[in-house]
Amino acid sequence: MYLRRIALQNFRNHEQTTLDFKSRLIFFIGNNGEGKTNLLESISLLSYLKSFRETDENQLLKWDSPFTFVRAEFEAGGEDFVFEYGIEKGQFKRKKIKINGEVIKKISDSVGYFRSVILSPPDIQIIESGNVERRRFLDSFISSTNKNYLHHLIEYNRLLKQRNHALKKETATDKEIEIWNEPLIERDSEIRKIRSQTISRLNVFFEKNLNLLSQGKDPFHITYKPNVLSEENHRERLVGNLKKDRAIGYTSCGGHRDDIPIGFDDKDLSSFGSQGQKRSAVIALKTASFQMILEDTGEAPVLLIDDIIRELDVKRREYFLNLILECGQAFFTTTDLEGIKEYVGNLEIDKEIFVIQNGKVSQGFEK
Repeated sequence: MYLRRIALQNFRNHEQTTLDFKSRLIFFIGNNGEGKTNLLESISLLSYLKSFRETDENQLLKWDSPFTFVRAEFEAGGEDFVFEYGIEKGQFKRKKIKINGEVIKKISDSVGYFRSVILSPPDIQIIESGNVERRRFLDSFISSTNKNYLHHLIEYNRLLKQRNHALKKETATDKEIEIWNEPLIERDSEIRKIRSQTISRLNVFFEKNLNLLSQGKDPFHITYKPNVLSEENHRERLVGNLKKDRAIGYTSCGGHRDDIPIGFDDKDLSSFGSQGQKRSAVIALKTASFQMILEDTGEAPVLLIDDIIRELDVKRREYFLNLILECGQAFFTTTDLEGIKEYVGNLEIDKEIFVIQNGKVSQGFEK
């Protein structure tokens, strides 16, 4: 997995930026607010088709610009790909994705070509904010490589929205609400199956990684507690909760309410863990996702690392260095040249440096 070129037009504060990459390690250096994280964000779109920072896609457009466009050239599995992503803002927002010149009509058909893992300071919310952020992480991780899962997830969310809309209508009959039950149950069953398999595998890597990071002091694990246990259980609860669901205006059971505890003995890290333990858990989790992708595809995903090194102590930095050695290509942001040494120490690996100032990029050099 190797990104050769990326070109941005009206993306965040980058009006026109084209970068060619020839090295394994690429550093984006600049003060806060200059646009270095925007470059990582544009690369992450190739995998996740959405920002890892924003939920509103309009925020990706440069201020007062009617459109944004990202074009990337990369190698994956021995093949060359051209990825194009555009958003046009008008009366109706239009988004278009092309791969090797072919328009992708279904979002689920565009995943799995470019695989990456992001590490950024907000990742701590996966531990601190509990199940909402954990489901979001899990959905994003699985969807980045599994088209089938993404298709089921998109359909589940569409059906859930329709059922919730019916629940809010005072004039809706029971039949108008219950018509959505069976399609929801079917999608939820597929989602639950894949989530269960993924978390089971992810936990094996997670426990090993955390054991190394904490030197055996933190025996935490990830578990999966689905909100419904089977199709029959889901069916019974949708019918049994109908009166309550009408009163609250939304569907109170299903995969959108799944729990994903991280901790031990029914104690969750969000409530008792120290900041050091939480950071270790995040690194162990993100490394586990990297390792699963590598095991499944035989190819290391690209690492996207957003200015996190100064938050880590010596032990965690050493572990981080080993992860960098395993990857094929890694992109980093840092505020100064000293950050490069903090990331990679004295590793003799080819690297490129780009300096970002107010959305303008120039080639930099190590001193």
